Amino acid sequence: MARVLSLIMCTAMLVSLAGCGNGQKPPTYQENKKMVLDLLKTDDGKDTIRDLLKDSEMRQAIVLDDPIVRKTVVQTLTTEQGQKLWRQLFNDPDFSEQLAKTMESENEKLLKQMMKDPGYQGMMMDILKTPEMQQQYLSLLKTKPFRGQIEQTIGELMATPLYKKRLADAIIAALKKEQEKSESQQSSESQENP
Repeated sequence: MARVLSLIMCTAMLVSLAGCGNGQKPPTYQENKKMVLDLLKTDDGKDTIRDLLKDSEMRQAIVLDDPIVRKTVVQTLTTEQGQKLWRQLFNDPDFSEQLAKTMESENEKLLKQMMKDPGYQGMMMDILKTPEMQQQYLSLLKTKPFRGQIEQTIGELMATPLYKKRLADAIIAALKKEQEKSESQQSSESQENP
């Protein structure tokens, strides 16, 4: 915004300097102000400002963190008209998607910070322990899509080489244990029956 104003002031100074070259006295502040405002009100002036605001460098130069700008934005958004605008924007799927994408990383950071907070963890545990949530989980476990997903996940897990090796090792260990158990029973029976 400051760059736009400085550009406008430079234009006004150039116009006033051009007028001084003819030996005339320089225009007063009020005359300069009127001239600049008149220029801005013309279609060319409006188009120039629109072009300036479309420029990425110019948009970056406009500081939104300025307290006056921040206050104005907050006041505008909290009015009834501002809330109506936000409702319309959020009903637009393209806008909602773009907003979600831009906020995704910040939301993820916030959630990770909150998960480390003991107070937040306690609240989440309390929510998960409520009878309503437990009922929801049980209902979810009984659904066909959930069971299909579990079946698919187990199938994928069993197909991995690491799991196959672990399963084979567990079976071999169980067989050895059974064999040792049966050998110890046979030896104890043979000692009882001489």
